[in-house]
Amino acid sequence: MGMLLRVGFIGAVLGGVTWASGGSALAQPDEPAIAPLTHDRHTHTHNDPHPVVHDGERFHTNRRATPLAVPAEDEAFTFAVFGDRTGGPNEGIDILAQAVADVNLLEPDLVMTVGDMIDGYNQTPGWLEQMNQYKEVMNHLLCPWFPVAGNHDVYWRGDDRPVGEHEASYERNFGPLWYAFDHKGSRFIVLYTDEGNLETGEKSFRDVENQRMSPEQLGWLKQTLADAKDADHIFLFMHHPRWTGGYYGNTWDEVHSLLVEAGNVRAVFGGHIHRMRYDPKDGIDYITLATVGGVQRGTSPAAGWLHQFHFVTVRDGQVALASVPVGEVLDVREITGEVSQMVEALSDMTPDFETPLIVADDGATDHAMRVTLANPVDAEVE
Repeated sequence: MGMLLRVGFIGAVLGGVTWASGGSALAQPDEPAIAPLTHDRHTHTHNDPHPVVHDGERFHTNRRATPLAVPAEDEAFTFAVFGDRTGGPNEGIDILAQAVADVNLLEPDLVMTVGDMIDGYNQTPGWLEQMNQYKEVMNHLLCPWFPVAGNHDVYWRGDDRPVGEHEASYERNFGPLWYAFDHKGSRFIVLYTDEGNLETGEKSFRDVENQRMSPEQLGWLKQTLADAKDADHIFLFMHHPRWTGGYYGNTWDEVHSLLVEAGNVRAVFGGHIHRMRYDPKDGIDYITLATVGGVQRGTSPAAGWLHQFHFVTVRDGQVALASVPVGEVLDVREITGEVSQMVEALSDMTPDFETPLIVADDGATDHAMRVTLANPVDAEVE
């Protein structure tokens, strides 16, 4: 058949010996296999139930039974947000490609980034090569995608440093350093956090003096917010999460006041720190993403140190936020009837114990036991 089937078994008990493969942890004997769904993590919701209506023209049956409510026909849409790609191993580009494949299964309206798309810190030839590699992967998305400039995307290293470093190359190949667009009643605003020192032109994200927004960009932001006063929602995207303070200084307070005054800014997305954070303030969700291929320590995946992307659902009066680990979206069409039947056959395999296992009274043994498993399917199994 030319098929390779990769199967991970949760575990089994054979002759009193517990074994597992595929890295799955077995439940202890005194623990249920599936914990009762009583923890807040499973039951807590952040938004209101979706509106429904009883509409005889939209619900159809020939049964004499209680009719069911149907969803209200309000406008809704989805978008995804990618975190940093850079600073990681060479296989990071493969993680980005996997994220693209995942998102294509979900098919949102669009994808945003939060910067650091390429390694950068180089000169023009190397920069162009990395830019083309990133765009080649991202252009496999079924939906349009929108870039954000990060420090890796614009910082120059070496001789003959041009004014603005890689900014001119960025705008020729990726798009404007700051811009906005509208979609289904919402406005998306992209900001640039690496303008650098406004007097010397130095770029460094570790210096407070380099983390100020220029009067040009700030004036543009004020006008863009005013022009979107009737938008249902406004979403902002940038690289450095300036709202977290530290070497980002306290210059974000002025911008935050503008966002609060606008009244319809729902969320601000950033990256750079390679871990997830959620810092809501004054009704605005401040959200920092982890990575899609960037260097990742994996300190605690459940607490936001992982390769992931955000999936956002926008409704009339609320916004839903979910983080999706890269590689965890399954393709329904890949689990064919043939695959399902083969896996069922594999799960029913009976081992052939060619020799008994001899165990002493104290439970110790140095006896070798030979067990044979015969492949019951017409495919190579890993």
